[in-house]
Amino acid sequence: MTASPKLYSVTTEDCTLPLHVTSSGVSHYPAHDIPQLFWPDGTVCWLVNLYLLSGYRKGRSRKNKGGTLLTWAKNLSHLVRWCYQNKVDFIDLTDSHFRMFVNALLMEKDEERVSENKRGEQQVSNICSTVLNFLAFVDGRMPELNLLGPAGRIRAEKKTFQVNDSRGGRPITRTAWVHEHVPRHRRTRRRKPISTSAVNRLYEANAAVKASVFVSRRRYIMLRLLEITGGRRIEVSLVKVSDLEAAARTGELKVYTAKQRRDDTFRFVPVAQADLRDVLSFVKHYRHRVIRNTIGAASDHDFLFIAETTGHHLEIDTLGAELYVLRKAAGIDDEEACMHAFRHRYITNIFRDLIRTHHFQNPSDLRRALLSTETLKAKVMEWTGHSSLEALDHYIHLAFEAESNFQETLDLLQAKRVVQSLQLMLRDYSVQFRAPKLTSAVFISLAEVVDAAASELGELLKAPE
Repeated sequence: MTASPKLYSVTTEDCTLPLHVTSSGVSHYPAHDIPQLFWPDGTVCWLVNLYLLSGYRKGRSRKNKGGTLLTWAKNLSHLVRWCYQNKVDFIDLTDSHFRMFVNALLMEKDEERVSENKRGEQQVSNICSTVLNFLAFVDGRMPELNLLGPAGRIRAEKKTFQVNDSRGGRPITRTAWVHEHVPRHRRTRRRKPISTSAVNRLYEANAAVKASVFVSRRRYIMLRLLEITGGRRIEVSLVKVSDLEAAARTGELKVYTAKQRRDDTFRFVPVAQADLRDVLSFVKHYRHRVIRNTIGAASDHDFLFIAETTGHHLEIDTLGAELYVLRKAAGIDDEEACMHAFRHRYITNIFRDLIRTHHFQNPSDLRRALLSTETLKAKVMEWTGHSSLEALDHYIHLAFEAESNFQETLDLLQAKRVVQSLQLMLRDYSVQFRAPKLTSAVFISLAEVVDAAASELGELLKAPE
């Protein structure tokens, strides 16, 4: 399959759809961030759009400019392009056609590394899962087609299996279409927490990589938020300035929680004042300037991460690309330095701190303490964004593997984190001081960070043992 421009667009913020007719006219409801698919010649692909619309009506996520529906659109664009290039309509597909489509996905080469495949078997499996669900949708509306099934023109079978629900902790039943030519799902490989060495190398790479001052600062703040919130990439991308300002007063940052049944689920994560001052310094001295020069303060959308040239909310994939740039520049090839590895590090460190503070000897001791102490259990699950202790078992084991017997109090652990954050920030400021265009904003920002750290350390040191 040859590369070509993307085949989808997303509805704008002011888009609505008709709901019903009343005596005063037609009533509409919000329909923003719904993907729409087109054929490569620019005409509307009606069947795929009906499928996406059915997902919208079922409440599938549209968070961050498309959410689950956008994932469906991206996956289905492969089928749309293949059918267009091979002059085959959806309703005329056969088992031979489907096998050819899967082979094309598996065999397509990467444009930059021509000796490597463009996508792995797991990605192909994910694409085909969406495609089979779409074809089942088409078949359900035109059952005389006999398009999909054990005896259908595409010989697929619907199977039932059980998976662990990370939100509820209990096994749940799933159904999925299976085709013998699609690579089977393998057991998900768990990422390990990113190491301290790799984190430091990413910061050093950011200081060395050639970029505008704004982009360099934005990358630095991205790394800081990944470290101090344990957020998934979508959660970090949705952090708002107003929530950071509120956290400066309360000490807890409001973070959107992904992978929940509702799109309006949030949690509150404790964040050190020095870290908050550091992030808010970026807002004050860099972000505000870009907003003023682009969309204007009156149109400020409040999201922390913005594009330098437009002032618009930064795409989630751009954050991933930024980390990729830093990882390549740092030469990290001995471990997986991705955004989610920061989350594993954050959660594992929570349990390491609990082990040190309460002297737990094994995973069972810690698990019993979490089960018997409702306040502790609720806090840990709130900080991590999980809904069950079972989903945290992996991190408990990682923590015990990494931890040795420390005799430190919780206040001293918190003080250590403040000092570590301050050391990291001071290294960053030393780079800024060597910049050719040094502004007074850097000195003001440094003073604010040091004052916040000193204040917090003072409170910790006078706290009772």
